[in-house]
Amino acid sequence: MAMHSDSFEVLRNCRALFVRHLGALLQDSHLVSGPAIAAVQDGAGAYFDEVVATDKRGSFADEVDGLTASRITLLAEDDLELGIRLDNLTARLFENSGDSLWKLHLRFVTLLRRPDLPKSDNPVGPKSICRGLDTLFAAAGAGSLDDKLNLLDQFEAYLRQNLPGLYAELNAFLEKAGIDAAQPAIITAPDSPTQAREIPAAPAGNALEGLQQLLAARLPAMPEGAAAFSGGAAASLLSQSSLEQLMFRLEALERVGRFGPPVIPGSAPAGEPMMPALFAEGSPSAAPKIIRSGELGIPKTATESVAIDTLAMIFEAIFADPELPDALKAIVSSLQIKVLKVAMKDSALFTDSAHPARLVLDRMAQAALGLPLDVSPRHPVCRRLFELASHLRLEAGSDPGPFAATVGELDALIASRHEQIAAEAARYLPLLEQLDRQDALVTRVAQTIRAALHKNPPEAIARFLDGTWRQAMLDIGREAGPDSPSWQEYAAAIDGLLWSFQPKTAAEDRKQLAQRVPPMLRTLKAGMERAGLPSGEQEAFLDTCFQLQTQALRATASADNAGVPPVEAALQAPGRPVGGRLQSGDLVLLTFDFPEPHSPPARPPAYAPGDWISTALGDGATRSGMVGHVSPGTQRVLLLNPESGFAAAVHPAILDRQLRDGSAEIRSGRSLFELAAQRVLGQAGGNSGN
Repeated sequence: MAMHSDSFEVLRNCRALFVRHLGALLQDSHLVSGPAIAAVQDGAGAYFDEVVATDKRGSFADEVDGLTASRITLLAEDDLELGIRLDNLTARLFENSGDSLWKLHLRFVTLLRRPDLPKSDNPVGPKSICRGLDTLFAAAGAGSLDDKLNLLDQFEAYLRQNLPGLYAELNAFLEKAGIDAAQPAIITAPDSPTQAREIPAAPAGNALEGLQQLLAARLPAMPEGAAAFSGGAAASLLSQSSLEQLMFRLEALERVGRFGPPVIPGSAPAGEPMMPALFAEGSPSAAPKIIRSGELGIPKTATESVAIDTLAMIFEAIFADPELPDALKAIVSSLQIKVLKVAMKDSALFTDSAHPARLVLDRMAQAALGLPLDVSPRHPVCRRLFELASHLRLEAGSDPGPFAATVGELDALIASRHEQIAAEAARYLPLLEQLDRQDALVTRVAQTIRAALHKNPPEAIARFLDGTWRQAMLDIGREAGPDSPSWQEYAAAIDGLLWSFQPKTAAEDRKQLAQRVPPMLRTLKAGMERAGLPSGEQEAFLDTCFQLQTQALRATASADNAGVPPVEAALQAPGRPVGGRLQSGDLVLLTFDFPEPHSPPARPPAYAPGDWISTALGDGATRSGMVGHVSPGTQRVLLLNPESGFAAAVHPAILDRQLRDGSAEIRSGRSLFELAAQRVLGQAGGNSGN
């Protein structure tokens, strides 16, 4: 490549024009003073000189070190965050400048005779302007971080609007000076372009592969003649050399923290990235950054863009999930680049549901189950997840081995949390056992009353037994137990009462009736008092009993129940579920049960202790709890979430019905990746015809 004979003079004049016009542009903004503008000009000019004075980069790795070393060595939190914001500003200005900056870059490739000149190292590019802003802040010394960040926001809006015009002027200057734009084909030097790969049909049930297949089908066709440019942009992206460059670039972005909480070794406690806003209580969370192929300079015609954009859509769906805490989304966001590097080297990420990188994100979601949506990043679970994510980020390369080790750490975290909640569940077991005893008591009373009603008593007596006496027996059972002498006395009173209404023709029967009635009446009187029956109704009932007993002494059957079938009041159906609560000291246990005894489902439950279930209880609110215990006899389920103070005992038949109709859901064992892919695939498939 021939260098222009007057290149030194052209470079000098170009630099002067750039610095002068940049100063005029900043002056028109009215954002900073004259000395501040001069500082920006000095920094931008110094960067111009550095790029021009560099003959050739040793490697892309050297370039990455040069880009990031100044940021990595910063220890002050404010300096680090300001540096990250400047890097973000540089990237956004690159995106905004478009064709004008690209043409200008091609002219500098010719002018400097640098076919290896990275696009990011354009002497007049956004990086030079951000270097100038960095110089301004360094010269200013004092000033709060908020003031500097506010000024950057104002600069960004102004520069995005006016930089394209400045680059157009510089383009015109170099064109007038006879500097031709280099051909894009000479800019890269691919080793051996890789042939386009066919993407096999996705197996049934694999949403990730289905999504990749859909995206691959949408790749734009290569224009005719494109293959002739063997060193062209598309081909270079498929080369091993360019893939390595992409990996280095991703590592650079990861080290400066563009796409996640940065962790600087030795400068902060493990697991606590140096981002104060992220760890402030109640601080608003910014939307996580999504990495797409276009942002990395990869054309849509390259098949590698499918993997990158598939992951972008997956992460976007994860970040849009309203059921995930913001803190978990921040942790997942910090691993985007690490997962993307794995995907570039290992296509099994999209085919193997047990791939370690996928399992890490799935397990992280499992570890965070039950945490409130606004959980603080300082919560012990979140802090541990941040630590594990930080350790992964610090691992060099794209080997999935560190992910496999992290899966084990996450399994230990999940098991530890399970043990903690199970220990908390033990405090509620006495209340749960109280419910189970109540179930047994209600069943015992129901059986006793049902047996009495099957003897076809008179209607008034049947109503008394099914209402007042049922309540009296429940009360005495709770107080003394169903096997106590008091319980036996109440049960015997039913038998004695019904026997007293039967015809008494034998003298011995008449004698027994005279002996048994007084104690039986005392028991009935006590039971009616216990059940709260008004005295007037008590007297009316006793009068009815006296009349029936008189008829029995006259050896005639009661005419009131002749031919009447047995009464089965309130025994045919368990009724609709009802909510309640039990309390013991500071423990409150919500209940969701049937008003009458109801047997558990015949089918085995779909859940087990340790599973997390979200369910809508009687008040309509959806809550999540871990299955802390299942009663051996009644199979009643104890759901517990200490994070929200939620504890509930749910009848297994109710939970079984909710799981079948979708109002309850088992959240354990779900794949975060696969669920996100299913959502994206459904959306993409629905829009395929647009």
